[in-house]
Amino acid sequence: MSTVPVMERSRRAEIAKAARREEILVAARRIFAGRGFRGTTIADIADEAGIALGTIYLYFSSKEDVFAALSEQFNELIVAAMRDVPDAVSLDSTIRQRVDNVFAMCAENRDLIRLVVLNTDPDSAATRRMRSSEAERSGPMTEAIREAIVAGFIRDGDPGIMAKLVTGLVSIAVYQAFVVADGRDADKYRTACADMIMSYMTPQPGSALGER
Repeated sequence: MSTVPVMERSRRAEIAKAARREEILVAARRIFAGRGFRGTTIADIADEAGIALGTIYLYFSSKEDVFAALSEQFNELIVAAMRDVPDAVSLDSTIRQRVDNVFAMCAENRDLIRLVVLNTDPDSAATRRMRSSEAERSGPMTEAIREAIVAGFIRDGDPGIMAKLVTGLVSIAVYQAFVVADGRDADKYRTACADMIMSYMTPQPGSALGER
């Protein structure tokens, strides 16, 4: 009889399962980057990962499911970059640090950006999954904006709409910098993006917030 406790065996099994799933996603990222979403089959991904086709179905139900997982991974990287900001002394430094973090992350994951942006089908199951989780992803930013409005650090407005507008602006800047311009002038796009967000967030002169 094994002397390894049941809980320990279960934990090891979960770690191994998570590692294999990540291996599949890494392989899918490589093969998608080379062939595009439509030019890739689930068998191609299995071959790239060095596993049997049947094994991949233990983790993902379809090619679309793999792509959705990569899309979610990309959004998780963006959320983490936006959150990973130390306490700052000013609104300007906070905004610029968040934008800097996102651009740095994107510079390290340019293949993932191109994959997600250029291959997304607006009517696909993957896109529907992303839309359904949008509220969860934008929740922390919405709450942070709400608290900043109450504290008088930023202009008054609807926190949910403001979060969507800021996210949209960053997304457009990233697309222009790393997809359209292929990384050229990324610093200029980053600076302009931060300037625009700062201009939008700053309380307007003469407003109740601006006079605090």
